[in-house]
Amino acid sequence: MKTAVSRPSPVPRIAVIVPNRNDSRYLPRCIRSILEQEDPPDELIIVDDQSTDDSVAIIRSLISGKSGARLIENPVNLGTYGALDKGLEVSRSEYVLFLSANDAVLPGLFARARSCLARHPGVGLWSAMGWLVDENDRLLRLHRSPVVSLRDAYIPPERCAQMAYRLGNWSVGSTIIYHRPTLEAAGRFNAAYMGLADVVTTWTVASRRGALYSPIPFGASRIHSGSYLSRTLSGENLEPILARLRDLAPRLAPELFTPAFLERTALRFRFAAIRTGKGEDIALAAAHYPGVRRALLEAIERLPRNLHRARVALAFLTLCPFDVVPAFWNRLLGSAAVLALLPFRRHGRQTGSLS
Repeated sequence: MKTAVSRPSPVPRIAVIVPNRNDSRYLPRCIRSILEQEDPPDELIIVDDQSTDDSVAIIRSLISGKSGARLIENPVNLGTYGALDKGLEVSRSEYVLFLSANDAVLPGLFARARSCLARHPGVGLWSAMGWLVDENDRLLRLHRSPVVSLRDAYIPPERCAQMAYRLGNWSVGSTIIYHRPTLEAAGRFNAAYMGLADVVTTWTVASRRGALYSPIPFGASRIHSGSYLSRTLSGENLEPILARLRDLAPRLAPELFTPAFLERTALRFRFAAIRTGKGEDIALAAAHYPGVRRALLEAIERLPRNLHRARVALAFLTLCPFDVVPAFWNRLLGSAAVLALLPFRRHGRQTGSLS
């Protein structure tokens, strides 16, 4: 991993694309978090995907008179990734951030990203850390994504591939700014992967052109019931997604999506399904493994349902023993180090709510 170094480059142009469908409750916070930055993006494109609430009226009132901000109203419902494609069709910026309408960005994100991207033109993406908030904007905790550096860093492509294998998903979606040409070359987002499409695309883009990383919380992701990711991880959806990944991903990036990487990814995603379901999908995971791993999962399945924390912890040790050290070192200790450094940094600090 290399520390970012300065070299002259034009100021990168950044677009933000916000797909929305019936998220009027959260739109004001999302849009204001973008427009009220001291160094705002060059473009804000909000794509309303046939909302049936008062989203369109709210969007129009919030972006009225704002330079570079525009609303696109889809004539038919295209889904999240279809809405993102619509936004990309009209965007003219070299870099793009895709932000869910129920998430937000924190002050300083675009200034920090531009500074880093200007020093490494053409890099695949820039990302930072983030906070988790609840449905009422109350701060829950720091998103425990793996901390890969305690200062701004450039990560070369081969190192990105190694990190994906060793750490899994190490970026926070509400902060990822993609290099558009590299994103296009990677096929954008494959809707067949549902809520995991952004993870697959991020791995692919970073393994092609490298990544920049800032260890500061610049995003706020919302935890809420019925999320797209929770639906993705349900048993009826996850296994077909894993089958598609095994079939399609090696054609896209064979050096990244090796058999070993795909098997480790399947283990991680199946555990994620167990964690999301609070231990309810252990039997489904057990059915995919022989021998000792299957016997251990079946034994965990027989534990009382009210011991869901123990069931999830034991499932983690059974499915992902390779993640024990990274979970302690990169996630727990890394997050503690980031929190300890925040008082000495201008940006990234957060209070008890987003309000």
